[in-house]
Amino acid sequence: MTPPRFFRQPKQVRSRETLVRILDAAEQVLGDKTFGDATLAEITERAGVTVGAFYRRFPDKDALLHHLDERLFTELYRRADLVLDPELWPNGGAREIIAEFTAQMVDVYSTRRGLLRSLLVRARMDVVLEQSAMEVNAHFVAKLRTLLLRRRDDMTHPDPERAVELGFMMVVGALREVIVFGESWPAPPTDMDTLSAEITRMYCAYLGIKSE
Repeated sequence: MTPPRFFRQPKQVRSRETLVRILDAAEQVLGDKTFGDATLAEITERAGVTVGAFYRRFPDKDALLHHLDERLFTELYRRADLVLDPELWPNGGAREIIAEFTAQMVDVYSTRRGLLRSLLVRARMDVVLEQSAMEVNAHFVAKLRTLLLRRRDDMTHPDPERAVELGFMMVVGALREVIVFGESWPAPPTDMDTLSAEITRMYCAYLGIKSE
């Protein structure tokens, strides 16, 4: 079983800045190679710190990935709470909500592609990362249900509560395939605005939301 997360949280400003540099450098390295191929030497060199400075903050390389996971999913929780806040949509329709949600997800998957690739691959054998992904997905689904089920009249799907969750899975699955693992497809999309619009169309069509 994978051990629980273990971080030495820095107290001093300089130490916190060093931690951020290590995390940023690691994510940059993961933009070019897998987590297994990335070395501590190149991460610390890019961060401008010593290997000793790394080990004062992390017990091993896996702990670094867990911390990157925590940072990314903290951002995802923040986005969900901000974009899917009911007070933000007093008069918005279901299509508008889905369009904004999809745009946010496309932005995350395209700008954090390398990190997501490493996290998704490792999550298959790391229960900590698997649980983290499960929890953030459940958070998004709950937020979407709260907003969209108040707009049942916009939908014709016979079971909108279930469809909201399956639609979310369709969105995440499509983004994972065409952005994170796009190398396996003949011509993965490069225009993220168009991709966002088409995935919005897909989700809305599944829920039975009429076209504008």
